[in-house]
Amino acid sequence: MAVATLSPVRALRRPRRADPRALIGIFLTLAALAASVAFWAGASDARPVLVAAHDLPVGSTLRASDLTVAYIHMDDVVYAAAVPADRLSGLVGHRLSEPVHAQQVLAGAQVADRSGLAPDQVAITVPAKPDTAVGGRLQAGDAVRVYLTVADKARGEIHTRTVLERASVYEVGRDQNFGSSSSLSNDPDAAQRGAIATVTLAVSHADALALAEARHTGDLDIVLLPPPEPPASPTDAQ
Repeated sequence: MAVATLSPVRALRRPRRADPRALIGIFLTLAALAASVAFWAGASDARPVLVAAHDLPVGSTLRASDLTVAYIHMDDVVYAAAVPADRLSGLVGHRLSEPVHAQQVLAGAQVADRSGLAPDQVAITVPAKPDTAVGGRLQAGDAVRVYLTVADKARGEIHTRTVLERASVYEVGRDQNFGSSSSLSNDPDAAQRGAIATVTLAVSHADALALAEARHTGDLDIVLLPPPEPPASPTDAQ
């Protein structure tokens, strides 16, 4: 029977301890794993919505390239006003009833139906001539104001007032059987399209009634307005 002899060296050997570097590595690995799980859990709460790829003026007809998809954390109330990403294909061909800025979340209220009208709008057509409609240089989406001029022949007075403070041009009608005029000669493109004959405006029901009455009361002048100023960002206010 063999008997093992315990040497003094083996008897005094210290028990093995874990390498601190290994413990630190395991801790860092677990921390990174937990952070990854937290990140993906948070990312799953982000909701896909449509965002404008670039500035889009009012009256623009939407194309697929005009919009992108972004995943954004938002409350239920904010998400309800935004347009979800799954509506992208259904929006192609629709017009904007309001301007949209680049990287702005698209809101449902900013998109009109395929007719180009918002739910609370109607389209009304009024006669126009180059000398009463900015020389005929109007186009769909322009912002305009309409003045009414009434002549009081009994008193020999002329009065002008604002009928429509601001409206969007829905469509411009042109006369293909036009003659020569100085305004057309200064605008070769307008000469090729024809002289302006009518302007169709997208307005509210109340404004349509006022405009319909005004067109039978006196002469209308349509003036071009600048686009609305973009809202100030928080950094601009500081």
